[in-house]
Amino acid sequence: MNLQLQVSKDRLDRTLGLLKHALDRRVTLPILQHILVDVRPKEVVLKATDMELAFEATVPGEGQGEWTMAVPGKKFIETVRVFPEGILSLECPDAGGRLWLRAKGMNSEHNIQPGEGFPELPAPSRELPVVKIPVLRFKRAIQLGSIAVSKDATKPTLSAVLVHLSKHHVRVVSTDGFRLAVAEVPCDTKLKDEVRLIVPKRALDLIPTLLGDEGEVELCWDGTTLFLDQPGLKFSTRLVTGNYPAYEKVLPAELPKRVIMDREVFLRTLRFVGLKKDDYNKNVRLFYEFPNLRTVFQHPDEGVNQATLPFTGEEHPFELAFNIDYLTELLERLPGEEVVYQFKDEVGQGVFMSPSLEDFSFRYVLMPVRFANSATA
Repeated sequence: MNLQLQVSKDRLDRTLGLLKHALDRRVTLPILQHILVDVRPKEVVLKATDMELAFEATVPGEGQGEWTMAVPGKKFIETVRVFPEGILSLECPDAGGRLWLRAKGMNSEHNIQPGEGFPELPAPSRELPVVKIPVLRFKRAIQLGSIAVSKDATKPTLSAVLVHLSKHHVRVVSTDGFRLAVAEVPCDTKLKDEVRLIVPKRALDLIPTLLGDEGEVELCWDGTTLFLDQPGLKFSTRLVTGNYPAYEKVLPAELPKRVIMDREVFLRTLRFVGLKKDDYNKNVRLFYEFPNLRTVFQHPDEGVNQATLPFTGEEHPFELAFNIDYLTELLERLPGEEVVYQFKDEVGQGVFMSPSLEDFSFRYVLMPVRFANSATA
């Protein structure tokens, strides 16, 4: 008797699109280039891991028998993707050693291996604390809170993201030593003590793609691993060991002055003046001369780009200068029509934020660059 399971091709394809991220890295164990396929009468459970990330996804189906196999992952994913929409049949003949995919006159044969050689995936114990976070707010916090991650791979903690959990909120924090991003989601975690988890950016970037937009996501952790549980999907990642900087000491307390710009106009202006930038010249000068903001980018060899846009707020003239990439990266991710910059003076750090954020807060702390000659260009 052939073992068989019928599933939705679209559902299987979307699920495999998540598991493929565990197949991206080069690994020394050949079995890690496989996906474990565990077929049951009413569902198929798919598992993939590179020993840092691990996925377990469940796809409903109708079939007979129970069987487990390891199938070469990338070729399996590519093949499922090109099948037509509708019902896809997975069949394993009695002789074993082969998996057939069949649908609408299309048949594809795949080599398989016994499932016993596939490594056991990490699993949380029942004693671990569990925190539930609203999915949509957590996704948005990740997208903003991870913006300042360091690109220096020699600094493992700064090239990762801090998930800081306390009794009343969850924070997503990143810094590269030049800027700081803090996204805070109000949340009753029921935790007695604060918890700091350093999560690889690669793993955290995946989380928004793994989650829907409704309901809550469950997080739990032990000394080495973060676990995420959603209906139909379990995900885990190894944590980064080390001490994350005490970022709270950098958060400015009193910022009495503020200016407000149109986010899209500001971004478009910076993209224009930034056409002069290169790897060694990245600082843009901002001259606030109420009610106009004059942006100036001067390259030592190629000359000057200038543009003006309106702003509201502080009427006393002042000058700031920033790495233009730090501004454009922020404005590209920040939601809403306006961006606010709060500050105390021209030399100290200030905070960029969006007034459109209502269900969580976000602060982007940036220190101005000082020019030797601060005269108006």
